[in-house]
Amino acid sequence: MVYVGETSRSLKERAKEHEADVRLRREKPISEHFNGAGHRVQDMGVSVLTQIRDSSHYYRLIKELEFIKKFQAQSPNGLNTKNQLDVLLRETIL
Repeated sequence: MVYVGETSRSLKERAKEHEADVRLRREKPISEHFNGAGHRVQDMGVSVLTQIRDSSHYYRLIKELEFIKKFQAQSPNGLNTKNQLDVLLRETIL
């Protein structure tokens, strides 16, 4: 299963948040997946797809959406559940 996410924080910090979600059994897609049968937090892997020097949240959302489509990470094939296009449009309107 694939999950694509963007962050302006360090990768280490974000990965630790995902691990905490799993340990604390929070109602989030990654937590639900890794707390399911045959999985555990130790199975989780992280890969950097790209590093963006532009600090624009809008630009990061666009790149995230591109990678979600490329890797077919949208639920039910992947772990991304939010409609990233809605998030992107909301960001540009606000």
